[in-house]
Amino acid sequence: MVLAAGAAVSLAGLAGTPAFAGGGEGCESCRAAWMAAAAPGAAGPVYPRDAAVDFEHMTLDLLIPDMNNRRMLATQTLKFKAKATEVDTVALDAKAMLITSALSDGRAVEFEHDGDVLTLRFDPPIGPDESVSVVTTYEVIDPPPMGIVWTTESPAWPGRAAQIHTQGQPETNSYWFPIHDFPNDRLTTEVFVTVPAGYIASSNGRQVSHTRKIRTANSDEGVVGMTPYDTFHWLQDKSHVPYLVSLVVGKFDVVEVGNASLSMPVYVPPGRAQDVPGTYGNTAEMVDFFAARFDEPYPWDRYAQLVVWNFAAGGMENTSATTMYDTAIFDRQARLDHDLDGLISHELAHQWFGDLITCNSWEHIWLNEGWATYSTALWFEHRDGGDAYLMQMRSNFDRVIGVDEADAPEAQGMASKVYDHPWEVFRRPANPYPKGASLLHMLRSRLGDDLFFKGVAAYIDEHKFGTVETSDFRQALEEVSGQSLDSMFRQWTQRPGVPRVRVTPAWDASTSTLRINADQMQRIDGDNPAFEFDLPIWISVKGSSTMVTLPVRGRSANIDLQLEGEPDVIAVDPWLEVLADFDVRQPNWRWLNQIQRPDEGGGVSIAARVQAVRALGSDTSVRTAEALRRLASDATQHPKLRAEAAKALGARGAIIDLRSLVSAPIDAWEVRQAAVEALTKAAADLMQTRPDTVRAVNTLLASRAVNDASLRVRAAAIEGLGTLKTDEYENVIRNALTVESQSDILRQAALRAIAELKTSDALDIMMQYSAPGFDGRTRSIAIELIPKVSDGQTDRALGMLTERLRDGEARPSRAAAVALVALRDPRAGDSFRDMIQQARTTELRSQYERWLKELEERLGQ
Repeated sequence: MVLAAGAAVSLAGLAGTPAFAGGGEGCESCRAAWMAAAAPGAAGPVYPRDAAVDFEHMTLDLLIPDMNNRRMLATQTLKFKAKATEVDTVALDAKAMLITSALSDGRAVEFEHDGDVLTLRFDPPIGPDESVSVVTTYEVIDPPPMGIVWTTESPAWPGRAAQIHTQGQPETNSYWFPIHDFPNDRLTTEVFVTVPAGYIASSNGRQVSHTRKIRTANSDEGVVGMTPYDTFHWLQDKSHVPYLVSLVVGKFDVVEVGNASLSMPVYVPPGRAQDVPGTYGNTAEMVDFFAARFDEPYPWDRYAQLVVWNFAAGGMENTSATTMYDTAIFDRQARLDHDLDGLISHELAHQWFGDLITCNSWEHIWLNEGWATYSTALWFEHRDGGDAYLMQMRSNFDRVIGVDEADAPEAQGMASKVYDHPWEVFRRPANPYPKGASLLHMLRSRLGDDLFFKGVAAYIDEHKFGTVETSDFRQALEEVSGQSLDSMFRQWTQRPGVPRVRVTPAWDASTSTLRINADQMQRIDGDNPAFEFDLPIWISVKGSSTMVTLPVRGRSANIDLQLEGEPDVIAVDPWLEVLADFDVRQPNWRWLNQIQRPDEGGGVSIAARVQAVRALGSDTSVRTAEALRRLASDATQHPKLRAEAAKALGARGAIIDLRSLVSAPIDAWEVRQAAVEALTKAAADLMQTRPDTVRAVNTLLASRAVNDASLRVRAAAIEGLGTLKTDEYENVIRNALTVESQSDILRQAALRAIAELKTSDALDIMMQYSAPGFDGRTRSIAIELIPKVSDGQTDRALGMLTERLRDGEARPSRAAAVALVALRDPRAGDSFRDMIQQARTTELRSQYERWLKELEERLGQ
């Protein structure tokens, strides 16, 4: 119903239901990567935004008359207080919504809305320390391009109910309510949402009430229809930042996995209730574990986890109500090689780090994301032991070392205020997720468990229900430890890159002296001084061992050690105490000792053994091959260590050993997957010289693609068949296109394999699976592969990608933009220009401007 500006929409028969006003015309998160590119223009320092007023409480009254008509009528009551000085103007972020009125008791309010910002002018001004409430009526329609994802019913998804979910990080909740959309202010929130009966509405905090009323439609002849509506009232009475406000409306099975002290409902698609315990059953134990580890009880009234359609990332830690991706529910088959505890623990930890305590500005996002990532390692340490923890940290170190390679001033450090758009800080090479987690592990290693977690508890006590910067955390650790940590924080938060260190042990038998040299090989200059750190080295000689420390304070450092004999093992940084890329130059026999020795004296950790396994990947000796094969097959060893051994066999081209591993009844799917991937890579190098060997590999891969119990192994085998470009087993790949699997991983693998084969109908297949009705990630993969298979059919490809650019789902739309750039057709520029012209906010417009710029650069324009 469209009304004149300022008119009220009443729900006849809904006594006590708030009135709504509307009128006029008509608009994803890790983390969603909605901002596929930052706004164009030179990046400059972004400081926390002024907050001349203190936002205290927000009440939203929302009416959704029809879930299949993207229109939400809203009334917001926003209470705030002037701070030290008189205030006559308040600016709120309010993007792509239609605002019809703004009122405040006791003073006149003029408002102006330019599509991005709502400016309120007060007469008389608001006095210092005076609180006021502003009631704003508005409509959200079309829906907005960000902030709220509204999935209506569709013939492409028969029987699937309409659904809404919101996504506020980093600054997109202002697409569905006016607010100071920056994380440097907190407020309490309250949401009344009225929806068609049969739908469930969730928001933050606790549910105060759920009532059903009848809405009547009248004509001159009397009542012509009655429609039931449900109103849900949610109250979050502890402060949080605006980007964490959540709204989810849909039809769900709701399963309780909590206990008497805390409700922990899990909302999943109808029909999947039976899979909740197997997927989410550890949540209650996680809550108790984190509460004890952080010395802080879980801070909110409930902990909900909601699986929603078309979610563009993995999860989003809205206060007390985490949103999860579409397929985050596993059946018995999927649970053989899928474990959601990593994501569950990450998002749950955010309820402390990110929600209870929030970064004051986006440059400090590592305090949210680094802590959540590190907490996953803490959970696996609790659940599976020390090796699981250290392998999580090895993975985090690897992620940083692999991408954080740039130098200052060209690149920014992890905690830098230099960015164009806040999404950039989530995606930097100095990435806040693994690099932040790695720094936390380094701090724990340096301080020890007692001091580290004592400092963490002090940090939480000091800053809970507040916002923080990096210095706040550093000071908390310094106060409890008495140590100066400024240099450590400066090096690993403020500057880009990591040390690249060549370590050379040299044994002098004539003097029984071991000299160890450490040389930093990365760029060192005025902008990038040498890193300073203490390097731990574990040395074993004839059954006795010692740990020594090499102080590295410049480009090069060395240490001389008098020993009783030549070392059997020299393990550099065995417990990952320094985030650095170490190139250790020592004989292969010593590496073999490092993987074969038991954990003598605490030196040969699983991380040290991984280091040794990787170093042996280039050794072609029979002895090394035997040791790696034995390790990969040893069921008593950690599966991830065994997988590393399989990868090392692949690096040395050990086809026979890998075929044996893939054929054997190995217990761990991680090992089988690693072996399949390594075998594929090794066979690919032989495609021109040893076709018979490649043919035998293809036969083995085809068998794994069909018969393996693990979906992940089957997917790896399917992709392997494509990589090796086999026609003989093309039917295996095509059959996989028709198989339903967890998160659609078999179909996605088949699409990639088809693209490698470039079959005559490859473009037809990509177009088929880019259409609505398939998983959003599957559609995105098909779309991004279109340029690769479009030889001679550019017009068809361009037409399809242009259509998908306007897709209603965020992932396929973004994939189409990326594919249009990759297609390198000048006509794609017209599509981007059309989208720029139609964009309803500067934020969305900037995305298309960047894609257009990338296209023009590729075309040399």
